[in-house]
Amino acid sequence: MLREILGKRRRERSALLSAATACARWGWPVVPGIGIAAWAGTCGCGQDDCPLPGAHPDTPPPPDPDTPVLPRTAGSARPPLMAASADERMVRWWWSRFPDAPVVLATGVRVAALSVPAEAGVRALRQLDTLGVRTGPVTVAPGRYGFLVRPYALDELADLLDRYGLNRYGSVPFTLRCHGPGGFLALPPSRVPGGPLRWAVAPRPGDVSGASAPWLPHVSDLVRTLVDTCHSVTHVRRSA
Repeated sequence: MLREILGKRRRERSALLSAATACARWGWPVVPGIGIAAWAGTCGCGQDDCPLPGAHPDTPPPPDPDTPVLPRTAGSARPPLMAASADERMVRWWWSRFPDAPVVLATGVRVAALSVPAEAGVRALRQLDTLGVRTGPVTVAPGRYGFLVRPYALDELADLLDRYGLNRYGSVPFTLRCHGPGGFLALPPSRVPGGPLRWAVAPRPGDVSGASAPWLPHVSDLVRTLVDTCHSVTHVRRSA
């Protein structure tokens, strides 16, 4: 039994390192995530009601002053999001120190993302396939789907959300999250309390000759469908 447990841990750590170094080779900056506290199964940041348990960098949003935060031991701090790197040597060194750390992608420069509730993500993939719209990599986390896209400017995204959300529905779905400049997204096979992340659509090599980074769609290719499916899921829940 112990041999099986140790073998599984080695395989999980090897998969995390492989994912992190693949991102580095693609030019995607990553940083070790805070991870899950050993044995407790809660977020390593010590915040009991952490909104992204285990799946954020070591710079979480300021907690509620009334919420106690447990101190961490010396040497347990991961590098902050601003230190995210695509240098493979740095990435390997980080994961030698934190072999169980989630792979957290820094968004906004080389890659960005939009994420939606899982039900909306499943519908969006089906609808995009019907429309013949190609997607890039798509992550699956407990309760969320993340659609990776080319970097976008916030004012560009705001115009798209006004056009496809505000002008058509009177609102922008609050369940649609933007992972743009200064943001982040945890990537598979990172593990969070709800289980390991996985790919709904795995990264594929780019179309450009000699390009190693996965192909990414423009945000305008996906945003209308994501807005539509978020609204449809919310409407169905309210009607139930």
